[in-house]
Amino acid sequence: MGSLEQMIEKLAERISRSSKLNFREFHSTSGKLTYEKKVSIIVGFLAMLELVKRGAIRVTQEGEDIEIESETVGLPHYA
Repeated sequence: MGSLEQMIEKLAERISRSSKLNFREFHSTSGKLTYEKKVSIIVGFLAMLELVKRGAIRVTQEGEDIEIESETVGLPHYA
């Protein structure tokens, strides 16, 4: 499994390499959904929320797909 901090680092590393990914790509849900896999998905979701809170990533959702994008990539935001 791993700690929340480890999952945050793993997700931050993956998004820095690809700049955009789907949450399903980050957490492959193929095969049997075991207790360990469920916990890993939940911790991964919490890691994603923490990175949003830190302003490191932007998350959008269309239907069931959650898209994760590096906050440094994409269109600028003006206040």
